[in-house]
Amino acid sequence: MGALRGCFLLHVLMGIGEILADDAIRITTDGRPKRDPVFLGSNGSDLLFVQLEKPTQLRIMKLSLENGIAQPLHDNEGRSEFEPAVSADGRYLAFVQNRGNLSLALVIQDQTLTQVGEVPPGGGFSGMHSPEFLPDGSRLLFSYPEGGRQQIYSVNLQGQDRKVVVDSEGINNWPDVAADGRKLVYSSSRSGDYEVYISDLQGGVPQRLTFSERQDLRPRFSPDGRRVAFTSNRDGNYEIYLMDSDGNNLQRLTDHPEQDDYPVWDPSGTSLIIVRERDGRTDLYRLAVPIRGAS
Repeated sequence: MGALRGCFLLHVLMGIGEILADDAIRITTDGRPKRDPVFLGSNGSDLLFVQLEKPTQLRIMKLSLENGIAQPLHDNEGRSEFEPAVSADGRYLAFVQNRGNLSLALVIQDQTLTQVGEVPPGGGFSGMHSPEFLPDGSRLLFSYPEGGRQQIYSVNLQGQDRKVVVDSEGINNWPDVAADGRKLVYSSSRSGDYEVYISDLQGGVPQRLTFSERQDLRPRFSPDGRRVAFTSNRDGNYEIYLMDSDGNNLQRLTDHPEQDDYPVWDPSGTSLIIVRERDGRTDLYRLAVPIRGAS
């Protein structure tokens, strides 16, 4: 991993530690629209991501980081599938599947791609978003609009026994749980625009971590739970940011007129996989993360 870190040259400035030259390593080269990367297990050798396969179809792809080969996860699936989530032990997979005109279901499969559970679409134009397994693999979190607000719920692996996890005004989305299972981080529009919040998974008063006039989205805990990466357009364009899990030591990791989005931590905690747009083409990149406490 030291050789990997040597491939990056990080220029950290004063203030919030803005990084102007990140020297990220490009992983894919086809330039197709992409989103939703997630590691397939803890060894860091395989990724899932979502690619626009046709104008009307999003497809989950499996990418080997050893040989660079990407293949469809579900060969014969004609419906759009996106937002994959993987349990910490790699045993279970969840994803959102389009069943009709804005009618979305949440599908849960085991490692043989056999379905073990499902949360069917709700009434009207609605559906589940942003699935995320608890670290012990016992339950699945997701965001769902109901009653004029969008809350975070959990279900068991059969898609049953639904429980409320986050309940507030506005939209609550993109839940992520620290590896020790104690803390939950997510974005919420309860204050008027999306900000990042953290709370105890078992309840309690949420703590607001970000304070910007724009959108702070898709927060993700580092493997050790001490830092949070997220996407924000607070400076006029979607970029990747990093902060401690108490909201301190904010750093901007990317700086470009085109977008950087969808950060996901490498299991080693030394880098992020991000979706980057350059020259109108979209690919996956690996971005080194500054050592915590370095200046």
